[in-house]
Parts: sequence; C-alpha cells; structure tokens
Amino acid sequence: KAQLFSQFSYQACAAAAPNAAGAFLQRPSMSVLAAAARGSRAAIAQRPRALPAMQIVKRGLGETTTGPPLSDFAGNAKHAVEFFTKAPISYREFKQQCLSLRIFAFVGVCSGCVLGLFLDPPKSSYWVRMSPS
Repeated sequence: KAQLFSQFSYQACAAAAPNAAGAFLQRPSMSVLAAAARGSRAAIAQRPRALPAMQIVKRGLGETTTGPPLSDFAGNAKHAVEFFTKAPISYREFKQQCLSLRIFAFVGVCSGCVLGLFLDPPKSSYWVRMSPS
C-alpha cells in the first residue's frame, strides 16, 4: 500500500506541475532504513568465515582456581602474611597473595566502619530520631 501510495502521489504531483517535476519531485530510490539494512547484509556476506578448528578452540583466560578455597581461613592467612614477608616469584603467586589478602582487608574495613559508628555515632537530628537505640 505504501509503495502504491507513493507511486500515486508522485504521478499526481508530476501531472499537477509538469515543469517542476524535474529536480524536486524525483522519486526516492531507497529509504534510509532500507539502505542501512542492505549495507549490514552486505557486510555480513563479505565477512570471512572461521575455520572449523577455530570454532572449537577453548581460550585459556587464566581464571582457574589454584589457591585455597574461600572457607580455608588458615591457608588464606598464610598467603596474606606472605604478601608482606615474601617477594612473589611469579604472577600467579602474586595474584594468590592479593586474593587472600583482600578477604582480610574487606573484614578489616567493614569492622573498622562499624566500630567507628558504634564508638562515635553521628550527632545529626535524623540519627537521634532514627537510631537503633
């Protein structure tokens, strides 16, 4: 219907003003949306296909678990202490030291914030009205 309507409107304008039908009443060759769709299909068709062997390759991104689990307090404490006492030989050792240290750093920062609020609570009127005590 839209194509029929545009065909009809072009013919009606050309019949109404035969001299002006040159530059201003040219039929559009393609809409912007159709041109974008055609361009994307052409880009997909020109893209080289991957070799079958490359489609099944698993990438090793280094996200394997090598150290003690999160629940092993003693093992993580050993690696966290090594962060300050022993220089790491490899990147994996340094990464394990950081992973073990961040557990204790998180607990320490959270405990420090809670202790600070407990010992010296805010003095604002909001806190006085809405405080837990």
